[in-house]
Formats: sequence, structure tokens, C-alpha cells
Amino acid sequence: MELTIIALYLIAIFGVGIYCNKFNNNIDDYLLAGRRLGIGLTTFTLVATYFGGGYVIGVGGEAFNNGLSAYWSPIAGAVGILAVCLILKRMEGMKVCTVTEIMENRYNSPMLRLLTTILSLLALVGILAGQVTSAGSVLASLGVGSTTTCAIIVAVFFIGFTAFGGLWAVTVTDFIQIIIAGLGLIAATIFVVVKGGGWDVISAQIQATDVPDNYFSLLQGTEPSYVLWLILPMFIYTLIGQDVYQRLFAAKDTKTAYKSAILAFIILLVICFFPVILGMAGRALFPDLEVSSLVVPTIIRAMLPPVFSGFTLAAIIAAVVSTADSILTAATSHVVNDLYVRYLCKDNMEDPAAQKKLLNISRVMTLVIGVISVVVALAIPSVLMVLNSSYTLFTAGVFSPVVAGLLWKKATKAGAFAGLFSGLAFVALGWSGFSFFGIPSDIASSLLSLVVLIVVSLVTYKPETAA
Repeated sequence: MELTIIALYLIAIFGVGIYCNKFNNNIDDYLLAGRRLGIGLTTFTLVATYFGGGYVIGVGGEAFNNGLSAYWSPIAGAVGILAVCLILKRMEGMKVCTVTEIMENRYNSPMLRLLTTILSLLALVGILAGQVTSAGSVLASLGVGSTTTCAIIVAVFFIGFTAFGGLWAVTVTDFIQIIIAGLGLIAATIFVVVKGGGWDVISAQIQATDVPDNYFSLLQGTEPSYVLWLILPMFIYTLIGQDVYQRLFAAKDTKTAYKSAILAFIILLVICFFPVILGMAGRALFPDLEVSSLVVPTIIRAMLPPVFSGFTLAAIIAAVVSTADSILTAATSHVVNDLYVRYLCKDNMEDPAAQKKLLNISRVMTLVIGVISVVVALAIPSVLMVLNSSYTLFTAGVFSPVVAGLLWKKATKAGAFAGLFSGLAFVALGWSGFSFFGIPSDIASSLLSLVVLIVVSLVTYKPETAA
């Protein structure tokens, strides 16, 4: 019953993707949904970018192991989206497709745009490969087949779906999936707690498993520095992530994007609390679970009626896929807009034939990037480790030029380059074993690169030539 529901659900979602292809007449339609999204669609596609593999499967597993402190990760993402509102005010009227395009416009430097594009693209492919593995593990837990087989099944689904429908399809299905997944997880959490005898009974069972003293607290018994180390990486990434900005660029105007970011902040804070509770409840109900990341699908399958669990699991898998297709469209934007259009394309972009050609190239690039992510995830795990490292390089190198460039008028081109290269150097130092006063290297490198950018910009800033 569960597998039937999941299969029918995914087929229906794929059908929506094929239908949405009719709205794709040019590259803006395909990559930015025609820049016509209202508050509802913009809000839910923003939420879906996060509420997937990381905030359902990952947070549930973290809560199983460490308790309520797992909630800090969703808090960081939600606050990051709220902080983007400050940046949006400085982007009024900008008609850009990628966050790295802003670098060329702000600093008048094609090279800075190229470097930040490469770093962002590597990070996105690494994250996408991780989503492939995560989705495969969830489906495999239902007995469909091996993790590899399931990963390929899910990858074929989301790559084909995204290649067909572009951001229109992603946005429409995000709206549906977040409603179903959010309501399903809330209902499932209430059902599990009631069936387990109430939270007091579950809490007593959790304590009997010898958990840490601060398992039930966000702050008590937790070092403030530890909380910062949990929050800052996701917060920093949110401020510069192409997957986030692409959704905001797709809004019909800056005011809509601003309101959507605020609503996404509120929704994420609410619905991400329930995977935390489910993960903690799993510690009581399945204390010997070997793979903690599968606690949410495990507890849903065991505790809920088959039809209810089928729809909830289908929505969870679809939520993981929604994160994957968000990353995939973001990566495609870089390849098409920042590389092909910027350096290779000689066509007149006002020509409908050129737009059609670019649309087809975008579909091909979506397929290519998707296949690369699958190969990396399943066949070249050592490369996946490198790409995961590129996520740290991306945040360290790109954070200061983007944020300072948009929020500080005295940031200069020289300062931006200094911030980028010093961030990469600080990461390399951290990997070599150098300690930045005990601060994790990914956080220290981002913050120290910002200091370098500020110092160099102050030295090189000239009011009449600042750029």
C-alpha cells in the first residue's frame, strides 16, 4: 500500500512537471518562472529549498542523537532567509539571474564573477550529490531495493522532472509538496506522541536510554560557542546561496520577495520543529536504530496506519526531491547564465530563435549536471568528499564579497579579491591543522575574509572611482 501511494504520488508530480513545460517560452521562464511569482508561490518554494533532505531527514537524525539542539540548524536557515531581506532592499530594480552576476555589476569585474561562479557551482554539485544519496537511503528503507538502485530511481525522477518543467514546475510542485509534507509531519507527530502514551511517557523512555543532560534543552548545559558553531555555517550559506536568491529573483517584484522571505522564516520555524520531536521520540521507541538518519521514515512506517504513512512518506520523499531540484536549477543557472551566455554565446538574445536555442541548452545542461551528481554520489565517493569541501571554500571565498558589496558602499574591487583569496587561504590553513582560537575553520575563514575585505577596501577606496 505504501509503495503504491508513493509511486502514484511521484507520477502525479511528474505529470505536473510535464504540464508546466507549456509555460516555458524563454530562458527567464525556464530558470526564473518568468519573474512572475506571487507571495504564495515564492514563499513555498523558498521553504521547499530547505525543508527536504536536510530539514526532515537530517534534523530528525540529529535530534535522535543529540536532542532538542538539532533545532538550531532550522533556526539558522530561517534567520538567514530573514536576514536576506536586508540585502533585498539593496537589490531593488536589479534584473539578474544569479547571485554571482551581482559581483560583476557591483565591482565591474568579470573575473570576480567567474571565480565565484566556479566556487558556487562546485558547492551546488556537492550538495546535489548528497541529496541523491539521502533520497536513495529513504526509498531503500521501504524495501524497494539497494540504496544505489533507489538513488538512481529518485535521480531519474527529479532530473527528468526538472529538465522538462524548469522552475515553473519546481515552484508549482513545491507549493503542493510543502503543504502535504508539512501537514503530514505535524499530524504524524501528534499521532505518534498520543499513541506513545503522551510526551511525559516518551520523555521517561528517552531518559532511560542514557542521553546527555542537555538532551531536552536548547540552551541549558550547552556552550554558547557550540550554539554559534551550529548556527553560523547555515546562516552564512543562506546569505549567499544561489538556490535561495534564484527563488527571490523569480518573484514579480522586490516587495513580493521581501514579504515572502518573512513568511518563509515563520513557516520554517514552525514546521521544522516537528522532525525534531519525531527524532527525539524515535530515541524512545527505537533506541537500537542503527541508522539514525532514517528515524523519521522508520517511526512513520511503524506507528501510522498504512494509508496515512504512505501519503506522509510520499510527501517526505517529494520534499527531499524538491530540495534536489532547487539545487539543480540553481546549478543550471550558473552554467547557462554565468558561463555560456557570458562567454560563449554570440546570438542576439532578443531573437526568439536564440531564446529557443538557449532554452534547449538549459535543458541539456540540467540533464548533464544531474547525471554528474549521480555519478559522483554513487561511483566516485572520494570526489564527493572533495565537493563537500568545496562548500566550505564557497562560503569562505564568496561570503564577504557578496554581503559587503551589497551592504557597504565602500567595498572595492581590490577588497573583494582580497576577501575571496584570503578566505580560501584561511580554509587551507584550517585543513592543515591551524587553529583559529578554537573556532571551526569554515566559520573563521568566512569572518576573517570579511575583515580582510574591510581593511583593503578602506585603504583602496576612492569616492570618485569606487566600484
